[in-house]
Amino acid sequence: MLDLFRQVNWAVFLPHGILVAIFVFILIFFGLETDLALLTGSFIYLGLSLLLQRIVPFHHRMGYKLLMQKDYEKAKIAFQNSWDYFQKRPWMDNYRSIFMLSASKMSYREMALINRALCFWQNREDEKAKEAYNEVLKYFPESKLAKEAIAYIENPEPEEEEEEEETEKNDSSYL
Repeated sequence: MLDLFRQVNWAVFLPHGILVAIFVFILIFFGLETDLALLTGSFIYLGLSLLLQRIVPFHHRMGYKLLMQKDYEKAKIAFQNSWDYFQKRPWMDNYRSIFMLSASKMSYREMALINRALCFWQNREDEKAKEAYNEVLKYFPESKLAKEAIAYIENPEPEEEEEEEETEKNDSSYL
């Protein structure tokens, strides 16, 4: 659960709160009562946020949908398209908290590359997955997800092996 909180860019909530306040003040200026202006301003922000997050990262959302449907080949293409889209518009990804009202700490470019690599891994193409995760590190050297994925590919499930060894030791000590 703690990792989820680390994936949120908490600093964006201040400007987002300011945006809601601007909507509220505009509505109050045009004569709405304060209570109704607060509610309406919040709904305007929520609607705008949902709209922007559905329209702008279209390829990314499509890739995620295909990934959930286990159509990894098409998902790889969608995530590549997402990468290409945001690579041509890095300003949109860098300022996603403004242009898409996104609170994600991870950029869409990094997510696209990681998800593309995940598609390789899901298809049991470990070497291609490892190459794809290394590509993530080329652009995002601090990517914890990519580092952990590479470590897992190189040494799958070491914890389970250790647990089995401990269980065997414990079982033999009773004999």
